[in-house]
Amino acid sequence: MVETNMNHRRQIISGGKIFTANPEQPWADVLVVEDSTILAVGSSQLITTHESTTTDHLILDGGLVVPGFVDGHVHVAMTGASMLKAQLQGAGNLQEIRKRLIDWANANPDEPRVLGTNWVHSDLPNAIPTKEMLDDIFPDRPVYLEAFDFHSSWLNSAALRELGITIDTPNPVGGRFVRDETTGEATGYLLENASVNYVWTLLNNISEQVVEQHITTALDAFVRAGITSVVEMALEEPALKAMERLRTRGKLPIRIAAHMIIWRTGNPEEELDFVNRAIELAKNYQNDFLRITGIKIIADGTIDNCTAALSKPYSNGESSGPIWDSQALMPVIAAADAAGLQTAIHAIGDAAITMAVDSIENAMRVNGTSHCRHRIEHLEYALQKDIDRMGALNITASMQPVHVNPEYLENWAAMLGPDRANQGWAWPLYQAAGSTLAFGTDTPTAPYLPLINMYLASTRKSPTHPDIPALRPDWSLTLAQAIEAGTRESAWAAKMDHLTGQLKPGLAADLVVLDRDVINEGPQSLLDTNVKITMINGKIIYSK
Repeated sequence: MVETNMNHRRQIISGGKIFTANPEQPWADVLVVEDSTILAVGSSQLITTHESTTTDHLILDGGLVVPGFVDGHVHVAMTGASMLKAQLQGAGNLQEIRKRLIDWANANPDEPRVLGTNWVHSDLPNAIPTKEMLDDIFPDRPVYLEAFDFHSSWLNSAALRELGITIDTPNPVGGRFVRDETTGEATGYLLENASVNYVWTLLNNISEQVVEQHITTALDAFVRAGITSVVEMALEEPALKAMERLRTRGKLPIRIAAHMIIWRTGNPEEELDFVNRAIELAKNYQNDFLRITGIKIIADGTIDNCTAALSKPYSNGESSGPIWDSQALMPVIAAADAAGLQTAIHAIGDAAITMAVDSIENAMRVNGTSHCRHRIEHLEYALQKDIDRMGALNITASMQPVHVNPEYLENWAAMLGPDRANQGWAWPLYQAAGSTLAFGTDTPTAPYLPLINMYLASTRKSPTHPDIPALRPDWSLTLAQAIEAGTRESAWAAKMDHLTGQLKPGLAADLVVLDRDVINEGPQSLLDTNVKITMINGKIIYSK
């Protein structure tokens, strides 16, 4: 029996299988934790070696221990806010959407507006929303509905009036008001920066206390799902300050590595000012639980909206350029890279992805850098040449398996056409090219549950409608690979690998206990698996 310092707390975890995500020691039987840190990982012999009269024993009844999940792409405050709105995903048709909105409006009579989220294009006639679909049920109460990809909004006439959007309102840079071809009036469908500049500005005009409520609502849900770290994308200062207030009060339960959003305004000096502000903030926020690690750029839109930048037109004949052009994007990326900040670029269409790789390559060349771990987000349809370039430049492929759910791909596939759709979400190709593959969920655009994310990563099948054909099931990963992409690789991509992402000595004791051995039982078992324990820094912060 070894001597122990009575001032330290030691825990021994045993009685279940332990998947470490450490390639040098993938499996273990026992985990020893000293205070907040993993002390030892190995066989049952460790129990005798490290046991003392003050040691706590966490004896599991089977199941599986994995590293705490690191969600590589989230929007924390937006997730909390969305949880309080009418939930429209899965409605299936316009009639059900209207019913859910009426139910929410009746349940929230004191809310001045009707708020909904996650409507899906394929649920609507011709996949296009209009104000007339809402006006008869809400003639006077403004209605604001976010699409499931959060790149467009659907409004009724009362909301258009509230925002002051008329036939003469010009399109903002990087956005568009969809208009009636005959009358020129706004139809209630706002794309990209039209939604951001008008709808988001209005709905985000809330108190500090409400911002904190949104954040704590989301973080509580994350903890229960087994998420111990997140990479926050598109952070703005009001939410950052709220997170810091929570942290100083000991109310920030999980680790947050954040990218500050750099909005496209069309004013180069203003855009560089945003970068300089992010550089300044990054110097002040470098805590293990709240750190500014980089900037976020939204280079294009989405395929469902026909706003993602493709090199060839959509199947319906539409075309869309990027939100940022190369001339505007390159100096922004170069400035962030020169300061040592990571850049995360939202790029979904192949033309936007080419531009993103060009911009990162240019920044690394002019600055002589190679260490910033830049990343491209989503990568839904890319050309092989750019996948190869990403690997050569060590650009992280940050992707979200929940987005490949075939239940919601009907309109997406129709807009691309079969040949391009068949090349969507090419996870193994990025791995083969040498990129780090980091998984997240992009919540609230998709469910934040890591186990559902892992199911889609390892099957590419719908968790609720298994009869719908999967898109390229041959590009599924093994479940072990999927878990690694959602833990170890995601931690590395966020420069958190010195702290978390694996279960090995010296790292923080961030782990999750599942009630069954999903790796042995296979992906289907994920749908019936529960999180029993979530531990962060050696403390159990959730127990079922």
